[in-house]
Amino acid sequence: MNGEWSQKKVADYLSEIFKKPESRETQFRYRDILFFIPFVRPLWKLGVISLILTIVTTGLGSLLPLSSKVFIDFVIMKKGGQQVENFLVSIGLTSLIHPIQYILGSVNIVILLILIIGIIMGLIRIVQSIMTLRLQQEITFNIQTALFDRVLRFPMSVLKEKQVGYLMSRVSNDVSMLQYFFSSAVPQLLTNTLYFLFSFGILFTLSSRLSLILLGLLPVWGLINYFFASRVRAVSYKDMERQAQISKDMQEIFSGVEVIKTHVSEEREVAKLSVKIRNLFRTRIKTTILSSLSAHSMRASKLITTLLIVWLSVHEIEKGRMTIGDMTALMAYVIYLSGLAGSISGMFLTLQTVFAGIERLTEMFNVVPEFGSGATDNGQKTADVVRGDIRFENVSFSYKKDKPVLEDISFTVCSGDVIALTGASGAGKTTLINLLIKFNLPQSGSIYLDDYDLKELDTQWLRKQAGFVSQDIFLFNDTIEANIKYGKPSASQNAVIQAARDANIHNEIEKFQDGYRTMVGERGVKLSVGQRQRISIARAFLRDPRILLCDEPTSALDAETESVLKDSLKKLAQNRTVFMITHRMSVADIATRVFVLERGRVREQKTEDR
Repeated sequence: MNGEWSQKKVADYLSEIFKKPESRETQFRYRDILFFIPFVRPLWKLGVISLILTIVTTGLGSLLPLSSKVFIDFVIMKKGGQQVENFLVSIGLTSLIHPIQYILGSVNIVILLILIIGIIMGLIRIVQSIMTLRLQQEITFNIQTALFDRVLRFPMSVLKEKQVGYLMSRVSNDVSMLQYFFSSAVPQLLTNTLYFLFSFGILFTLSSRLSLILLGLLPVWGLINYFFASRVRAVSYKDMERQAQISKDMQEIFSGVEVIKTHVSEEREVAKLSVKIRNLFRTRIKTTILSSLSAHSMRASKLITTLLIVWLSVHEIEKGRMTIGDMTALMAYVIYLSGLAGSISGMFLTLQTVFAGIERLTEMFNVVPEFGSGATDNGQKTADVVRGDIRFENVSFSYKKDKPVLEDISFTVCSGDVIALTGASGAGKTTLINLLIKFNLPQSGSIYLDDYDLKELDTQWLRKQAGFVSQDIFLFNDTIEANIKYGKPSASQNAVIQAARDANIHNEIEKFQDGYRTMVGERGVKLSVGQRQRISIARAFLRDPRILLCDEPTSALDAETESVLKDSLKKLAQNRTVFMITHRMSVADIATRVFVLERGRVREQKTEDR
């Protein structure tokens, strides 16, 4: 019973490996490659130089297997002169007959020529390797920079859905595949193709009949490659996707390591991740099996081809149509071409992984960004002066169909109003703020800033008019000064200090040994929550926005720190339009109006009801 089950399991596993992939899994469009040509076009000079060097080296390299015929027929047997004479007469170079016959008949000169050719090829290949390395780095720089820029312009909904670890894997790993394609695969494929052409040209001069037979066997190698290629590409796509998912999970685990340790859940997290790693290993085993079977199939076909050519060559010699030197050179070329065929076959399978990476990269570039080239948001307008008047007109928004978060909202906020947004969790407070800075766009209705529809306003310009203070403060692993200046890098030292004073954090910064040069650590871990919050407020002071958005800025603070922070917020709110999400009425006291969100609608709470 166990044996039957084991055999069935093996049979099912092999069936899964060899099953025909879905059309979606094998779909590869050549326009996916053409999409990336603009990134390579500026490097065309490097490409042309590399092509010329490739043609020279392959042309010289293709002559080397012919040396066996020269040694046997010309140097040893002294019987190759007539062939040279006939060839030179046919091309009209009769004056070169005796010099070339003398050169080919001298063992010393032939060895010296081979040595010179080898040295020239070595020097050219050194130059070519340097050019290839530069090409690799330039391609990686161009594409990775463009992709990173593209990812940063993704809508917030996409960035939150994909998660950091997943995106990091896509930006780094998938780009390396494209780098390999343009800098290694294409040159190697070109080199091997030229070797084939040069070598077959020489083979036809040795024996046209055997060369035609050899050409007839090439489709067999092509069919073997075709059978395995689509299956390798489908498995490779799954491999890269699973690797990206593992990177995402690892990043999430390391980010939440404090929670994991406090709940003593290390074993549970390891168990969850190990399942995905095991699935990744199984996918890679499938790739190895397919690649190994493909390689052995090619070796078998090459062995049969070699034996066939030997058998036919012997018959050609017996009939006087070939010399021993011809057969020796022919066999050298067959072995040489068999090696090239194996190299091309292996590269063709490797390219399936590359094609899967190119397809994934194209998917990333096809994500519609918030702004810039290809964006659906075509707002281009800006205003010379921003008053800060905000108007919502019949605005509705939902993340899921038929489940509105905000429904038919209308209100007007004047410049200088401080709006406290309250309501139950999930009522849509954060969503409303996100609509103001175009993190999301309303499904219906319009939002206006000083009579300008937000849809018409340039997204980058709009966000520069707004400052944001959140309960989840993110500080970069840099100095305090750099974090305060993040929204305004050109700010002077005096302006930074004044912003810190306004935020009531200057005195505490001065107490640090390195002052404003103090490194805050990853996400500001070296500072207290209150210090991080006030640095965020200092950042907003320095930027001096006309619109201020606050999301629970005091939720994680004690009463004393909240009191200090409240004074900073009150000062920051002066002469600005402010939207402040808060559940603490002590903070809502600084508001001039209170909006309560209930069931997707806004109700203004009267002052006397507060």
